[in-house]
Amino acid sequence: MSMTLSWSDGLLRLVLAMLAGGLIGFDRGEQAHPAGLRTTVLVCAAAAMAMLEANILFIGTPDNRVSIIRLDMMRLPLGILSGIGFIGAGVILRKGELVRGVTTAATIWLVTVIGLCFGGGQIWLGCAGTVIVLATLDLLKYVERWVEVGRRGVVIVASEADGPDEAALLELLQARGFSVRTRQVVRDPVAGHSLECSGRYRGAYPGWSRALVRELLELPGVKRVEWRDIN
Repeated sequence: MSMTLSWSDGLLRLVLAMLAGGLIGFDRGEQAHPAGLRTTVLVCAAAAMAMLEANILFIGTPDNRVSIIRLDMMRLPLGILSGIGFIGAGVILRKGELVRGVTTAATIWLVTVIGLCFGGGQIWLGCAGTVIVLATLDLLKYVERWVEVGRRGVVIVASEADGPDEAALLELLQARGFSVRTRQVVRDPVAGHSLECSGRYRGAYPGWSRALVRELLELPGVKRVEWRDIN
């Protein structure tokens, strides 16, 4: 952290923090995620302002006891990092086995750290963090599609009355590597029956699920197949 802070230096740090937050927020907003452009800009700017204020307090503290100076300097940024958890928790949604918003919450937390870096004068660290965030959000999602990682999903199979029964469908799902955790069957003597299963699988997304849906649709008597990935 710099021992001197001019107005131009402080303004540059704040602008860079808002620019970094804007780039990350634009990327998230373009993909219709909850924390978009305005949220990330405000969070990053607030973190930068807190660090600038800590910088000013550090410079203006006449006490020569290093331990007290460090305590005064770090109180604001530590409070910001603790408080940002409330915003992160607000964007996480859990409904049954469906969990959404964890990546958005992590993005908000990391945007806060980037703002602290710019506010504290660590320009290179803030720029590196911005590049890492953008690369992680934009590039790794394509890598995930081809890597066989553990995922979760829900499959619904609606069949005619003379279509495949529950045992046959469960046997096919297990043979394809779908580990069933919960299942629900709705039977109708006229309309047929419907099986809804949730579970885990390992495979490239979305190729694995698309292949499974095609195979289920080819079974005699199957009217409809729905798939929802809940990772």
